[in-house]
Amino acid sequence: MNHILTKCDITKIVVPICYILYQSRKDATRIGLVHICTFLLLKLSGEWSFAVVLNNPYTTRLPCHLPLFTGGHADLISITFHKLVVNGSIKLVPLYSCFLTIICNISPYWRKMSLVGAVKLVNLFELLASPKFIFSNYKAYQHLAQLLEFFNNIIQYQYHDNQHLVYAIIRRKDTFGRLSTMSLSRATSLYEKAYGDRIDKAKEETRKRIVSVKQVDEKGHVIKQDDESDDEDDILSRHFEPTDSWLSEFKDKMPFETLTRLLQHLVPVIDDVIARVDGVVDERIILDVLKDVTMVGLLPVPHPIVIRKYQPNQYTALWFTAYLWGVIYVNHQSLPIFDGKAIQLFRVSIDGIENDDDFEVEDDDDDE
Repeated sequence: MNHILTKCDITKIVVPICYILYQSRKDATRIGLVHICTFLLLKLSGEWSFAVVLNNPYTTRLPCHLPLFTGGHADLISITFHKLVVNGSIKLVPLYSCFLTIICNISPYWRKMSLVGAVKLVNLFELLASPKFIFSNYKAYQHLAQLLEFFNNIIQYQYHDNQHLVYAIIRRKDTFGRLSTMSLSRATSLYEKAYGDRIDKAKEETRKRIVSVKQVDEKGHVIKQDDESDDEDDILSRHFEPTDSWLSEFKDKMPFETLTRLLQHLVPVIDDVIARVDGVVDERIILDVLKDVTMVGLLPVPHPIVIRKYQPNQYTALWFTAYLWGVIYVNHQSLPIFDGKAIQLFRVSIDGIENDDDFEVEDDDDDE
């Protein structure tokens, strides 16, 4: 780690990693490779010097359909992650938290974000804030919390170099406003619109299954079993639905204050600029206005920079070991290294271990 951070051009490693991630996003046979590349970026993102180097201009043209942009290597990483989320395999969902942890780690040092990178990240927030995603499970909102932390880091530490992101946030102000003022009735309504049909179908299938396993006597009367519940509510309650406790936890974990103050101050400024020219305004004028507006004294006191570093654990160690030995075995079939008759490759499924859990990370306060 010390060698590649001090003696090497780390961007020469970042570019092929992003290329492999992009090209492998839909290939089920290369999911392991995506995990490895994600782990490498997660490991590197825990180092501030890595984040600083990512500001170096990106000038390479990769042989793939990444959108053209003018920016640094941090933009390349964020645009790649956006593509993996919106156009990648469903098997990559467990890695979403890692993707967002990486961009959060580098965000306090990210200068001059490209227009494309800014738009992609705000679009990603809108996607993860959609009812289909946010109500998919009890903890799905945690991805939004990570993105809000990312936005806060940029605003608090790199505001004057990132007008593209600030303007993209202003243009999507309604999305942030709806989430910050979310009520239980609103959440329930959105949830039913998103998952109502699926829930009704699941409940009907559950009722049929309950009836099918009940025993009846010779007259057709249901025989109640000793361990049978009086009703099916215990089974049906497994479906997640918004509750007061969920909403309270959701709002406690969402760091909206910085964005709320930003929007309260800047939205009237931009509306006034647009009104003066009858709604027809060059985007460059707005960017210049945003650069000149000061936010000193208007934002909350800057929060400490938090860097989440990868921590080795038994589950990831087991996964890496199995994966690397599998690669070695598969790529050395033509050489007499292994006795094919003596080796068997198999997989043991154990609850709690056989999951593609996120790489474990710990929080570090970085005062730099």
